[in-house]
Amino acid sequence: MWDAAADVAAVIENAATGLAEAIAGAALGWLALGVVLHVANQLARGRGWYVVVRRACPDDPRLRGRDAVSAWVAGCGVGGVASARGGDAVRILLLSRRLRGTGATLMAGTIVAEGAGETAVGVVLLGAALAAGVGPDVGIDGGSLPWLLGGVALLVAAGALLWRWAPARRVGSGVGRGCAALECPRAYARGVLPWQLTSRLARAAALACFLAAFGLPATPLAVLLVMVAQAGGRLVPLAPASAAASVGMLAASFAPVTGTSVSTGALAAFFVGTSTILTVVGLALSALVVATTLPAPAPAAQPAPESVT
Repeated sequence: MWDAAADVAAVIENAATGLAEAIAGAALGWLALGVVLHVANQLARGRGWYVVVRRACPDDPRLRGRDAVSAWVAGCGVGGVASARGGDAVRILLLSRRLRGTGATLMAGTIVAEGAGETAVGVVLLGAALAAGVGPDVGIDGGSLPWLLGGVALLVAAGALLWRWAPARRVGSGVGRGCAALECPRAYARGVLPWQLTSRLARAAALACFLAAFGLPATPLAVLLVMVAQAGGRLVPLAPASAAASVGMLAASFAPVTGTSVSTGALAAFFVGTSTILTVVGLALSALVVATTLPAPAPAAQPAPESVT
């Protein structure tokens, strides 16, 4: 038993050493440019969210663009460690502190409205990836179709029953007010989608820089494959399993898509190394935002001077 434990420890140590060497050997200039572009991607999405929140709170003078953008960036940092929903909770908390009395359900609705456009952009991207032969086969066989339709029917029935519950209706009403930006698709397309497209372009450019930093081909198809692999990995809730799923997809598809032979170790070093760097940067930015957003502690009360008789 002790020998097996020692073998596992040796494997972990060798993997950590290899990852550290890969990061140390990466081109610092490309890494720095990739980090800058990654932050620009977050800033662009934050600006798009501000447009959504402004639509939901059109007359609130307390709402400022920098508050929404900083809250979005802070959520990105937390989401890289916890989950995407954890990052959304941080955004709602930070901006709700600025807009007291607005309500968390309304803020949650703005997250839903922003995510609708991001999902639409993602579907277009996935379609482009599949058309280019990038990504897994997403065909649905006839046997699984009834189960899929049954699951959708159950969700619709559960939603209808839940809507009969008064607290659920109040929550739904708040979320609906937060989704005000979706009431006018044309205005949404003009005000929000350009920021989301800018965000995607900045993210793609950042991935190209990271690929170049680790000595991998930075072709458009390679960038598209990495984006698909990241999206597929996020379907797995646990971070280690998510990274493993993404690396597995990259290892299976990178050579056929790019026409170059790259070892699984090099792909793992690229993916884990990039994720580690961005997680550290995201946490640092989140800590900075929280430190500058939360109010300073009130000064301690001074004892009253003794009266002189």
